[in-house]
Amino acid sequence: MTTEQYKPIYHWFNDHPAVKRLVVFLDRWLPLVPFVCYPVLLCLLNIRLSRLFLTQKQAALDFMVLIAHSVFVPGLVFWGGTLLRSRLHFPRPYEQPGFTPLVAKESRGHSMPSRHALSAAVLAAVWLYFYPAAGCVMVGIALLICCLRVLTGVHHVRDVVCGFALGFALGCAGMWLL
Repeated sequence: MTTEQYKPIYHWFNDHPAVKRLVVFLDRWLPLVPFVCYPVLLCLLNIRLSRLFLTQKQAALDFMVLIAHSVFVPGLVFWGGTLLRSRLHFPRPYEQPGFTPLVAKESRGHSMPSRHALSAAVLAAVWLYFYPAAGCVMVGIALLICCLRVLTGVHHVRDVVCGFALGFALGCAGMWLL
Protein backbone atom coordinates (compact mmCIF):
# COMPACT_ATOMS: atom_id res chain seq x y z
CA MET A 1 0.00 0.00 0.00
CA THR A 2 1.38 3.36 -0.97
CA THR A 3 1.30 6.48 1.16
CA GLU A 4 -1.38 7.96 -1.11
CA GLN A 5 -3.53 4.83 -0.84
CA TYR A 6 -3.26 4.76 2.96
CA LYS A 7 -3.92 8.47 3.62
CA PRO A 8 -7.73 8.20 3.20
CA ILE A 9 -7.80 5.24 5.60
CA TYR A 10 -5.69 7.11 8.14
CA HIS A 11 -7.82 10.25 7.88
CA TRP A 12 -11.06 8.27 8.14
CA PHE A 13 -9.91 6.67 11.38
CA ASN A 14 -8.80 10.05 12.73
CA ASP A 15 -12.26 11.42 11.94
CA HIS A 16 -13.81 8.46 13.84
CA PRO A 17 -11.76 8.23 17.05
CA ALA A 18 -13.94 5.58 18.72
CA VAL A 19 -13.49 3.25 15.76
CA LYS A 20 -9.78 4.05 15.70
CA ARG A 21 -9.46 3.12 19.38
CA LEU A 22 -11.33 -0.14 18.74
CA VAL A 23 -9.12 -1.07 15.77
CA VAL A 24 -5.92 -0.26 17.67
CA PHE A 25 -7.21 -2.20 20.70
CA LEU A 26 -8.11 -5.23 18.59
CA ASP A 27 -4.79 -5.07 16.73
CA ARG A 28 -2.99 -5.22 20.05
CA TRP A 29 -5.06 -7.83 21.88
CA LEU A 30 -6.77 -10.08 19.29
CA PRO A 31 -3.51 -11.85 18.34
CA LEU A 32 -3.40 -13.16 21.90
CA VAL A 33 -6.53 -15.24 21.31
CA PRO A 34 -4.90 -17.92 19.12
CA PHE A 35 -1.84 -18.05 21.35
CA VAL A 36 -3.83 -18.38 24.57
CA CYS A 37 -6.19 -20.91 22.99
CA TYR A 38 -3.33 -23.07 21.72
CA PRO A 39 -2.33 -24.37 25.19
CA VAL A 40 -6.04 -24.97 25.82
CA LEU A 41 -6.09 -27.15 22.71
CA LEU A 42 -3.06 -29.08 23.91
CA CYS A 43 -4.75 -29.67 27.28
CA LEU A 44 -7.92 -30.90 25.58
CA LEU A 45 -5.88 -33.27 23.43
CA ASN A 46 -4.08 -34.66 26.45
CA ILE A 47 -7.39 -35.24 28.23
CA ARG A 48 -8.57 -37.19 25.18
CA LEU A 49 -5.29 -39.10 25.21
CA SER A 50 -5.63 -40.09 28.87
CA ARG A 51 -9.14 -41.38 28.22
CA LEU A 52 -7.91 -43.40 25.25
CA PHE A 53 -5.15 -44.98 27.34
CA LEU A 54 -7.80 -46.40 29.68
CA THR A 55 -9.61 -48.26 26.92
CA GLN A 56 -7.63 -48.49 23.68
CA LYS A 57 -3.85 -48.57 24.01
CA GLN A 58 -3.08 -48.65 20.26
CA ALA A 59 -5.50 -45.82 19.51
CA ALA A 60 -3.82 -43.83 22.29
CA LEU A 61 -0.39 -44.37 20.73
CA ASP A 62 -1.72 -43.27 17.33
CA PHE A 63 -3.26 -40.19 18.95
CA MET A 64 0.10 -39.34 20.53
CA VAL A 65 1.50 -38.98 17.00
CA LEU A 66 -1.25 -36.47 16.20
CA ILE A 67 -0.44 -34.53 19.36
CA ALA A 68 3.20 -34.44 18.28
CA HIS A 69 2.09 -33.04 14.91
CA SER A 70 0.06 -30.38 16.71
CA VAL A 71 3.24 -29.27 18.48
CA PHE A 72 5.87 -29.62 15.76
CA VAL A 73 3.87 -28.31 12.78
CA PRO A 74 3.19 -24.85 14.30
CA GLY A 75 6.72 -24.67 15.68
CA LEU A 76 8.35 -25.48 12.36
CA VAL A 77 6.05 -23.18 10.40
CA PHE A 78 6.75 -20.30 12.78
CA TRP A 79 10.49 -20.93 12.63
CA GLY A 80 10.44 -21.25 8.82
CA GLY A 81 8.35 -18.09 8.46
CA THR A 82 10.77 -16.18 10.67
CA LEU A 83 13.72 -17.34 8.55
CA LEU A 84 11.88 -16.46 5.33
CA ARG A 85 11.04 -12.92 6.44
CA SER A 86 14.60 -12.43 7.62
CA ARG A 87 15.93 -13.48 4.21
CA LEU A 88 13.40 -11.42 2.24
CA HIS A 89 13.69 -8.38 4.52
CA PHE A 90 10.83 -6.53 2.76
CA PRO A 91 10.17 -2.99 4.01
CA ARG A 92 7.13 -2.13 6.08
CA PRO A 93 4.53 0.33 4.75
CA TYR A 94 5.44 3.02 7.28
CA GLU A 95 9.02 3.08 6.01
CA GLN A 96 7.76 5.06 2.99
CA PRO A 97 8.15 8.84 3.13
CA GLY A 98 5.03 10.51 4.49
CA PHE A 99 3.38 7.27 5.65
CA THR A 100 1.92 7.53 9.16
CA PRO A 101 0.49 4.27 10.56
CA LEU A 102 -2.29 4.13 13.14
CA VAL A 103 0.07 2.15 15.36
CA ALA A 104 3.53 3.65 15.83
CA LYS A 105 6.28 1.11 15.24
CA GLU A 106 10.06 1.31 15.32
CA SER A 107 11.01 -1.97 13.59
CA ARG A 108 12.33 -1.88 10.06
CA GLY A 109 11.96 -4.51 7.35
CA HIS A 110 10.99 -8.13 8.03
CA SER A 111 7.51 -7.39 6.79
CA MET A 112 6.73 -10.46 4.68
CA PRO A 113 5.31 -12.85 5.61
CA SER A 114 3.41 -11.35 8.51
CA ARG A 115 4.20 -13.48 11.56
CA HIS A 116 0.89 -12.55 13.16
CA ALA A 117 -0.99 -13.85 10.11
CA LEU A 118 1.24 -16.90 9.69
CA SER A 119 0.99 -17.96 13.33
CA ALA A 120 -2.75 -17.40 13.64
CA ALA A 121 -3.36 -19.33 10.40
CA VAL A 122 -1.25 -22.36 11.31
CA LEU A 123 -2.89 -22.55 14.74
CA ALA A 124 -6.31 -22.28 13.08
CA ALA A 125 -5.40 -25.22 10.85
CA VAL A 126 -4.46 -27.31 13.90
CA TRP A 127 -7.73 -26.40 15.64
CA LEU A 128 -9.61 -27.23 12.44
CA TYR A 129 -8.09 -30.71 12.39
CA PHE A 130 -9.29 -31.65 15.88
CA TYR A 131 -12.33 -29.42 16.44
CA PRO A 132 -13.75 -28.15 13.12
CA ALA A 133 -16.26 -25.70 14.63
CA ALA A 134 -13.65 -24.06 16.84
CA GLY A 135 -11.24 -24.18 13.90
CA CYS A 136 -13.65 -22.18 11.76
CA VAL A 137 -13.83 -19.54 14.50
CA MET A 138 -10.03 -19.48 14.65
CA VAL A 139 -9.84 -19.04 10.85
CA GLY A 140 -12.18 -16.05 11.21
CA ILE A 141 -9.99 -14.61 13.97
CA ALA A 142 -6.88 -15.14 11.82
CA LEU A 143 -8.51 -13.32 8.90
CA LEU A 144 -9.53 -10.46 11.19
CA ILE A 145 -5.95 -10.22 12.45
CA CYS A 146 -4.82 -9.95 8.81
CA CYS A 147 -7.24 -7.09 8.15
CA LEU A 148 -6.19 -5.27 11.31
CA ARG A 149 -2.48 -5.48 10.43
CA VAL A 150 -3.19 -3.73 7.12
CA LEU A 151 -5.64 -1.18 8.56
CA THR A 152 -3.16 -0.11 11.24
CA GLY A 153 -0.49 0.39 8.58
CA VAL A 154 2.08 -2.07 9.89
CA HIS A 155 1.85 -4.53 6.96
CA HIS A 156 1.12 -4.49 3.26
CA VAL A 157 -1.75 -6.62 1.94
CA ARG A 158 0.79 -8.97 0.31
CA ASP A 159 2.43 -9.57 3.73
CA VAL A 160 -0.73 -10.80 5.40
CA VAL A 161 -1.98 -12.73 2.37
CA CYS A 162 1.36 -14.51 2.11
CA GLY A 163 1.48 -15.11 5.87
CA PHE A 164 -2.05 -16.46 6.07
CA ALA A 165 -1.73 -18.62 2.94
CA LEU A 166 1.63 -20.03 3.97
CA GLY A 167 0.59 -20.70 7.57
CA PHE A 168 -2.73 -22.26 6.66
CA ALA A 169 -1.40 -24.37 3.77
CA LEU A 170 1.55 -25.70 5.75
CA GLY A 171 -0.64 -26.25 8.80
CA CYS A 172 -3.15 -28.27 6.80
CA ALA A 173 -0.40 -30.20 5.01
CA GLY A 174 1.32 -30.95 8.30
CA MET A 175 -1.84 -32.15 9.99
CA TRP A 176 -3.61 -33.98 7.14
CA LEU A 177 -0.78 -35.23 4.93
CA LEU A 178 1.97 -36.30 7.33
